[in-house]
Amino acid sequence: MAGMIPEEVIDNVRSAVNIVDVVSRYVQLRKAGKNLFGICPFHDEKTPSFSVSEDKQIFHCFSCGRGGNVFKFLMDLEKISFPEAVRRVAEFGNVP
Repeated sequence: MAGMIPEEVIDNVRSAVNIVDVVSRYVQLRKAGKNLFGICPFHDEKTPSFSVSEDKQIFHCFSCGRGGNVFKFLMDLEKISFPEAVRRVAEFGNVP
């Protein structure tokens, strides 16, 4: 199918960029144990329930339930497609 991104390229982009670096551009994160926490950008809240796991390279909000990898974060936050999210993460990490 035309326009599909090869799985190898997606894996290279995902492994070249740390999710913490991308999420930190949008959310102020603080270390708490193994994870980092902040105010969820997807809903209004006063207490940080938005968690980012650097080890697993995923995010999860314990209040609204949103979660996923770096691509899903950008897709949900900026309302963009998966291919556009892969392109943005690649640009951020200077991955060709």
